[in-house]
Amino acid sequence: MKRSYKLEGLDCAVCAAKMERAVRKVDGVRGAAVSFLAGRLTVEADDGAFDEVMDKVVHTCRRVEPGCTVVR
Repeated sequence: MKRSYKLEGLDCAVCAAKMERAVRKVDGVRGAAVSFLAGRLTVEADDGAFDEVMDKVVHTCRRVEPGCTVVR
C-alpha cells in the first residue's frame, strides 16, 4: 500500500532529503519519498502493518525535523 501525507513546516530541500533517508530506514517501510516543493511524504508499506509503520515514521520525522509535522 502506498499513501501520501502533507508535511507542514518543512524548511528546505536538504531537510527533505535527510527526512527521506531516515524514513527509508524505518522497519516495515518498503519505499519512501519526500518532495520539498510539494510538501508531501509518500510511504509504501504492507497493508496489514501500515498504521503501526506510520506511527514509527511520524516519530522518526519528529526526531529528524522537530519543526515539521506529518498531517495524517
